[in-house]
Amino acid sequence: MAFYFWKENQEYHRTRWVAFFAGPFILAVIYSLLVGFDVPYVVQVVLLAWNTWHVARQNCGILSIYRSRSGVSSVEQKQAANHAILAVSCFLAVWNIESHREVMGFFAWVTADLSWIIKIVLGAIAAFYLTKLLVALARRKEPLGLTEGMFLIAGLGFFYPYLFIRDSNIATLAMLLPHYVQYLALVWLLHRRKFGNASDGAPLVLRQISSRLIILIPVLMAVGFPIYWIWGYMTAAGQQWWFGAVYVLIAFEHYYLDGLIWSFRRPHVRQTILPFLLRRPAGAPS
Repeated sequence: MAFYFWKENQEYHRTRWVAFFAGPFILAVIYSLLVGFDVPYVVQVVLLAWNTWHVARQNCGILSIYRSRSGVSSVEQKQAANHAILAVSCFLAVWNIESHREVMGFFAWVTADLSWIIKIVLGAIAAFYLTKLLVALARRKEPLGLTEGMFLIAGLGFFYPYLFIRDSNIATLAMLLPHYVQYLALVWLLHRRKFGNASDGAPLVLRQISSRLIILIPVLMAVGFPIYWIWGYMTAAGQQWWFGAVYVLIAFEHYYLDGLIWSFRRPHVRQTILPFLLRRPAGAPS
């Protein structure tokens, strides 16, 4: 939500007000109707699919930053890596799909064997794009740097918990924990570089939080601990369903807004975000 407070984004948001303001409201209405009328399986299936796509796309984006900082602008390298990360992530996300009751219930509407069909299809697609990635890397003229190579491997294996944890929901939680750290670090780095020494461009409170860890850490704790307390209280009261419903809605809104805020194909996004992510730390070798 901090992106809404950037002064340079205000005009951009007004020109796309349907996407930035009406979109989240429409999404909340659709979600409320699905939950309110207790429509089976749809929310859970969409949640798993959108979550997988969201996390995989973030890994693609971060890898692009490392690739750009290595001086690689080849479209072939970008597409090969992105397709491989997306394909492998989708395949791993359905590895233990039989343990996901809601998704299996949805599959049963089609055929009892749909889970295996999807696994075979996604496995073949993953193998195809992994092969294309290896071919692209073999053709690459620039050396594969250590940081870029490590994150490429991390992106390909990010969904590995699904291989070792039998319960799909628990595996999703295990996968999301490093994703949360990754995302918070990315947002913190962007704001620190953009507003850390700035005297304008965002409200004073946002600029102070961006530049001072002594303020940021207490703010994060002040936000996180009440949420944890509410979850514990709702669980003890037997009303954890309400907490879960709100939590999933926040997740959907997060997926939706991230697709707008980090859309680097838009010139405004490239101009206002990308330079700060590609900037090298002071004293770093060029």
